[in-house]
Amino acid sequence: MILIHPPQVRNCEPPVALAHLAGALIEAGEPVTLIDGALEGYLWLANQPAGNPEDRQAARVRRNRESILSFSGEIKSFDSYKKKIYDIKLLTQTALPVLESGIRISPADYQDPRLSPLKSSDLIYSAENPEENIFYPWFSRRLADLLQENKNSHLGISIAFLSQALIAMAICGWVKKNYPGVKIIIGGSLINSWMKGPSDMRFLQSVTHAIAWEEGEREVVEFTGRKYKGPGTPYFADLYSREKSEDYLSPRRILPYAAALGCSWKRCTFCSETWEQNPYCEKSPVAVTEQLMELSDKHSPALIHLCDSEISPELLAQLIIRPPGPGWYGFSRFLTEMTNMEYCQKLARSGCRMLCLGLESGDQEVLNKLKKGIRLDLVSTILENLIEVGILTFIYIMFGTPSENRDSAYRTRDFIQKHSNSISFLNASIFNMPIASIESKGLKSMDFYDGDLAIYKNFNHPDLWSRGEIRNFLDNDFRKINEIGNILKRTPPVFTSSHAPFLKEFSL
Repeated sequence: MILIHPPQVRNCEPPVALAHLAGALIEAGEPVTLIDGALEGYLWLANQPAGNPEDRQAARVRRNRESILSFSGEIKSFDSYKKKIYDIKLLTQTALPVLESGIRISPADYQDPRLSPLKSSDLIYSAENPEENIFYPWFSRRLADLLQENKNSHLGISIAFLSQALIAMAICGWVKKNYPGVKIIIGGSLINSWMKGPSDMRFLQSVTHAIAWEEGEREVVEFTGRKYKGPGTPYFADLYSREKSEDYLSPRRILPYAAALGCSWKRCTFCSETWEQNPYCEKSPVAVTEQLMELSDKHSPALIHLCDSEISPELLAQLIIRPPGPGWYGFSRFLTEMTNMEYCQKLARSGCRMLCLGLESGDQEVLNKLKKGIRLDLVSTILENLIEVGILTFIYIMFGTPSENRDSAYRTRDFIQKHSNSISFLNASIFNMPIASIESKGLKSMDFYDGDLAIYKNFNHPDLWSRGEIRNFLDNDFRKINEIGNILKRTPPVFTSSHAPFLKEFSL
């Protein structure tokens, strides 16, 4: 079976979904070929001629393409890091196919001005006209080489983000047109959200043969006619087999790993996990640490990315007992255990380099209404403890929930300013209402995007705390606080949390 991760999303590490799907397929006896289109498609595009031969910047980045795409050597300063990311973006933004199409693209995004991934009609159009997609020359040649061998009768496509949807449909359409004997199955977190939402997804039947949206690994294995025998060991061989492992756009090699699916908390009113009701499935922490050590010995990563919605307390305890070897990072809740300095010291000794923590608000009343299950007094202690032991903190906050008003936003601002010395990196966003959120009850809502596949919707805030006012607050108040502005300035652009653990010397 061929498994493909379409362009265009962050290409700094292998796609974790493909590695785990491949592990289950191999366990069942099914041969697998993995294609990371996010990386391969980007590198293909970066090697295309400049759209404007007279563009001096375009000429410069192509002349220095090899050094721009390599992260070999130490990062000398945050300014030099930002310059490299700027040049990495330029390599694709100035390419001939991009300029001819008017598409906006980066190593982490893809937007077509003519087509929307939120319109089923546009997705169908992309499937029916694959040759119009800018990645057509890449994927048609790449897949033809494999499909012409007549050894691969099944193709799986993982679609996690909207930026992949149009390209994924183009791939489906091209395969169905040119290789009608190949059976196609699609899945991924975006497909899961669509299937569990109110949108009519029957149109997908015209572009694919099956949809995996509940038990992905089992569904994909059984689609090939094999018997599901369990998850197996994540498979990275095809993704790490290049002569230059540095092809991934990262300062060091990253090994992604998912120890659990879904969220164990699943109470936050603003989160799609609440209404999607995805089951929480966690692997044995002992088995996880054993696999992490095995994979680390085999692939020699500098960093392990634990991709769970949150790393469970049980797995954290096991990581303390049996450190995997390389450093690691991932999302965590603000756990009571972290108020204990000795516990945080053990986390640091286990290899914990950074924790991503969803704070959301610096107002306790808002947190209570959001059902976050955290207390700000404990958060203060946890932040101080983590920084004290050398663990970076990447904090996520969110403005504009129905539970918040302007005064609440100012309290969040003040909390971040007060704890700025304990916050390494910061993501400040404006709340988008999930289309089936329980918070939408009783609120007047309206379309947020033009399209029948919208995942979010706009709403009239009960305290008139509108998106426009929030943007004004962020631009003219929040970001202008010196302590907050300094955190935002050192937060990595484009690759954000994926690169943040490598920038420790510039963040403390």
